[in-house]
Amino acid sequence: MMEVILNGKPYMVEENTTLAAFVESLKLKPEGIAVAVNYHVVPKSQWTETILTDKMELMLIHAVSGG
Repeated sequence: MMEVILNGKPYMVEENTTLAAFVESLKLKPEGIAVAVNYHVVPKSQWTETILTDKMELMLIHAVSGG
């Protein structure tokens, strides 16, 4: 097991967990969200190939519409 930090909160994940699997484990739908890894947004097309590492900092960003 290893620890990743999402929006300042620690989460324990298995080694070799992908970003896509982590988002799914949080019961979040990928539509309307973006994820930044160490302050760089990762395109959704790369979520399945992005492997989380110990102490990786993630930021979940929800799209908000309005005017």
